[in-house]
Amino acid sequence: MNPRPPRFLRTTLGLLWSVAVTAAVGQAPPAEPAATGFSERIDVGIVNVDVWLTDAEGDPVTGLTADSFEVLHDGRPVPITHFTEVRPGAVAAAPTAAAEAVEQAGAGSPTDALPNHVVVYFDRSRLHPRRYPALIRSLEEFVDAEAIASERIMILRQDSGLAVEAPFGSSRPQLRQALERLSQGTASGLDLETDTRLALEAIRDAWEASQDAAGSGIGGIAAVPSTAGTGQLPGSGSGGTGTGGPRTVVGGVGSGAGPDACGMFVNQVQPTLDSWTRSNSQRVAVTLTNLSSTAGFLAGLPGVKTLLYLSDGLETQPGADLATYASSLCPAAGTDLMTGTLSAEMTSGFRDLARHANTNRVTFYSLQTSGLEALGTDDASQGRRARGGGARARGAFEASKRAGDRAGLGLIAEETGGRAVFSQNELGPELARIGNEIQHYYSLAYEPPADGTKGKRRDHQIEVRVRDGALTARYRRGYLEKDQSQWLMERIEGALNLGITSNPLAVRLGAGAIEEPAPGSFRMPLHVMVPVERLAFLPQQGSHFAEVKLQILTRSLDANELVSQDKVFRVKGSPDATGFADLAVALELGAGTHVTAIGVQDANTREASFVSTTLRVGPQG
Repeated sequence: MNPRPPRFLRTTLGLLWSVAVTAAVGQAPPAEPAATGFSERIDVGIVNVDVWLTDAEGDPVTGLTADSFEVLHDGRPVPITHFTEVRPGAVAAAPTAAAEAVEQAGAGSPTDALPNHVVVYFDRSRLHPRRYPALIRSLEEFVDAEAIASERIMILRQDSGLAVEAPFGSSRPQLRQALERLSQGTASGLDLETDTRLALEAIRDAWEASQDAAGSGIGGIAAVPSTAGTGQLPGSGSGGTGTGGPRTVVGGVGSGAGPDACGMFVNQVQPTLDSWTRSNSQRVAVTLTNLSSTAGFLAGLPGVKTLLYLSDGLETQPGADLATYASSLCPAAGTDLMTGTLSAEMTSGFRDLARHANTNRVTFYSLQTSGLEALGTDDASQGRRARGGGARARGAFEASKRAGDRAGLGLIAEETGGRAVFSQNELGPELARIGNEIQHYYSLAYEPPADGTKGKRRDHQIEVRVRDGALTARYRRGYLEKDQSQWLMERIEGALNLGITSNPLAVRLGAGAIEEPAPGSFRMPLHVMVPVERLAFLPQQGSHFAEVKLQILTRSLDANELVSQDKVFRVKGSPDATGFADLAVALELGAGTHVTAIGVQDANTREASFVSTTLRVGPQG
């Protein structure tokens, strides 16, 4: 391992930027964060609930007081300790006497609201390219209106993975450039639509073949093309034989088919339905994972975060629409056909996502970009009609698909306090309305009751009631208490993805000599220097020791690869020691640019620093 000559390498170490906030799970940060540091506690002293209140016309309601609201925590009424009305150009805060008592007790302080951050989440895996022009035009109008300052808008793009098109801090021209890039991209929603059409064709063909075979005796049955051995549909991924094997159905339907047509149809089509369900459940799971990751790294941002999720649909029961189509062709088989599909119910995954987002004060607005357009699958047969109930099956499929596409969009919006937008071919007016309403809200704070559940129950329910029953209140429906590992990882992800750093431990970074053990592969010693006076040394076996945990995330910007590593150091010292503890780790890097985020935690005090640095290694042109 020979050191590479320095003139061929460039390593840049530097803190990107930092802010200072104190926050707790479910608690808002202070009104005026300092501009130099960031520290955070994870104990729940105060829970913050943001409430968007609208009248019968959907317009924001202003001018209410704390007496207009009632808050329930896990079903129990709790006093509102702090009340703030937020509207553009003004923040009216009205702490109550209870809030003053809480502050004096040191349980944490409620805060005035901070400006909203908006994430435009462009889900290309579920968007059709024919809708791009209108969608991009609406987004450009939203950016140009400047209802939200451009530097507080981030644009994300999801294909199979997640990428940043425009980070926070972008100018308006940079946001427009990002939208222009998106307009030139390819959306894989067209592939999903094509796969659906082919799947419907396969189901229709199986039904017609089953009818023919039922009327043709043994020879006709033998002539039916079988898919039971593969469980495959075009575009549905690999293999599988179904979840229940062949099913037997007694009796037929009044379509001229023999009594065994439905039984043969079920045996033939069920494996393909099961395979399709698994394949599309995986697609949905990828989206839920990416949305959860986004909610995670947004945790370090102070205040409310609004995520505009742009998609043609997001189903909670993938495959239910195809099962509806099949069961409508052969109603006697309906129960059996639906059983395998409904076993893929994913609602719990959506609720987990919503709870995670709620904990980090991320509110979802789901905008279905398909609007009022027809589904475009036609009976999936390019003009052909299935014999025996084709029109009925086509209508049932379209109704099921429409409801299915909306189910997930509505669920994540409702649970997090946002809204779902459907049946709008032009999204410009809705985006303008969202830009206005997210700046008009009430921020309520309360102290969770000491009911003996701390450490036993992590999932808490929140209910907000408004005295005026004619008004509609939207708010997060609950939150999850975070454990140490989740809290630490989210802050590291925030440092990695957003450059949000905090450094109460006064950590410094240094680089050792870089080696190239193999062509294009580099090893860089990273020295994490912690002032020992910032560490807590506890007596152990006649000496004093501090325990420091390091967790490091490194992303290659060239290969878009993420590497994680962690290490625990036991530092010997004394309470009056001075100097630095040198915590060294080796980073394995490929040539190119990398972003590295480091979490440093004193295990004895749980104080933590999060720093972010950019690195470039490799030959220079």
